[in-house]
Amino acid sequence: MTIYFVTNGINRMAGTERVIVQLAQALEDVIILVPGSEQCAFSGCENLNIQSLEVGEFPTHNKLAKIIHRLNYFRKLKSILKRNDTVVSFSFDLNLVNIKLSKILNYTPIVCEHIEYNYHKGFRNLIRKKFYSQDTVTLVCLTETDKRKFLNDGIRTLVIPNFIHPLDSKYNSGSKKILSIGRLEFQKNFAFLIEAFHLSKIYENGWVLDIVGEGSEQKELEEKIKLLNMNEFIRIHPFTKNISKYYQDSALMCMTSRFEAFPMVLLEAMNNSLPVLVSDFPTGAREILGEGNTQIVSDYTPEAFAKLLASFCLDEDLRKTLSKQNSELIRKYYPEQIIQSWKALLEHSSKE
Repeated sequence: MTIYFVTNGINRMAGTERVIVQLAQALEDVIILVPGSEQCAFSGCENLNIQSLEVGEFPTHNKLAKIIHRLNYFRKLKSILKRNDTVVSFSFDLNLVNIKLSKILNYTPIVCEHIEYNYHKGFRNLIRKKFYSQDTVTLVCLTETDKRKFLNDGIRTLVIPNFIHPLDSKYNSGSKKILSIGRLEFQKNFAFLIEAFHLSKIYENGWVLDIVGEGSEQKELEEKIKLLNMNEFIRIHPFTKNISKYYQDSALMCMTSRFEAFPMVLLEAMNNSLPVLVSDFPTGAREILGEGNTQIVSDYTPEAFAKLLASFCLDEDLRKTLSKQNSELIRKYYPEQIIQSWKALLEHSSKE
């Protein structure tokens, strides 16, 4: 039996890609299949078995090109997989490919959802229900909230959250840097954060905002920063493998996402003993931080976020308290039990 991870590539620094790499490192005997480049955006990939299907990177705009790419991916994957292989896929389109191939080649597919349930609407949601609810399919999602919704659709579902390795970190309470990390895209809503930072006026007390990310909205965000005369206080940095330096140099991590599933950035910030201030996105924040946690901003307006941002930044004792709290909360996401859940699932899948 061979374990395959079917992916859109790991050459991009994003949350799902990070999870794929960490899981492959923990499970060891895994082949990561990528469509094009075998490059890895993260450190520690030297011993991973990464194999290219040589169908090129997934196109992001042209619909016809996307369909052709998936057909080529399907054909190439079919030529590699064998009966009784274990195949784990990590995106909606590839989950459909995985399930379809499993019927032809007679293996048990495992499909993963790394975006919250309500992201797929209309026709895509109908397709998802039709494919995922088949008897042989096991779906892995990240939160109990989403599990209840998938079970209601008649889909066999397990919750296995993302994990994170323990760090010996020390909170930099004297810092005046706010950190936010993510793709510069609609989902992450960095324009909201820039507006809230401006409204908070904490830059008058020496605070700065560091945004680490790349994406299609970069030019628009840079123009907004310039329009607000915030160039001196808000900086956009490219993704880097040395992201730990940003965590260690910061006093607070902020997220203003419109939606998330189970954000690795939030886990990483807590693992670095950082207090956080996050929007109340549909899943993830409450399950990680707990109901009623004061680090979750329920009023999704720049004004409300700015008010709490100022109170956090100007109260060092509060930030120290939240730092200690997060250092305790993160422990339940340490690897041991989560990796065991994956091993049990893979073993069960190989016997079906």
